[in-house]
Amino acid sequence: MQRKTGFMYIFTAILAIVGAVGYQFFIKKVTPTIHPLVSVLGIYLAVTCITMIALLVFPIKEGISVHIHQLNYTQLVIAICIFMMEIGFLLMYRSGWSLSTGNLVTGVFVNIILVVLGIFFLREKINWINLVGIILSILGVAMISYHR
Repeated sequence: MQRKTGFMYIFTAILAIVGAVGYQFFIKKVTPTIHPLVSVLGIYLAVTCITMIALLVFPIKEGISVHIHQLNYTQLVIAICIFMMEIGFLLMYRSGWSLSTGNLVTGVFVNIILVVLGIFFLREKINWINLVGIILSILGVAMISYHR
């Protein structure tokens, strides 16, 4: 198996990690009195502005219309999933989940489901060390979720 390396390989992982950490930290800090839907609306208005600025800074050589024509149902499905994730985490933290366990517990389940989807729909392979990791993750969630 070829090992993936290089600046973009590492940079994109760091970008995703920093974004995910910032997301979880700040979604926990959303003012508890704001209506969750108004909060999400504000988030997406800000994302829209940031994206428009980024398009000015990094213009598309062949023009944006070429890419707009490539939009399909997947963007809608992803938008629905992101909306569900936003509302889910916001309400999770409001209902009492802690920052230190809420994302960890959901993350393990998300990753286990993604492993199953990867195996059955994308024909990805896992090995015995992956299976051991999955079992340890399940045990870890059980231990983290345990309350005396």
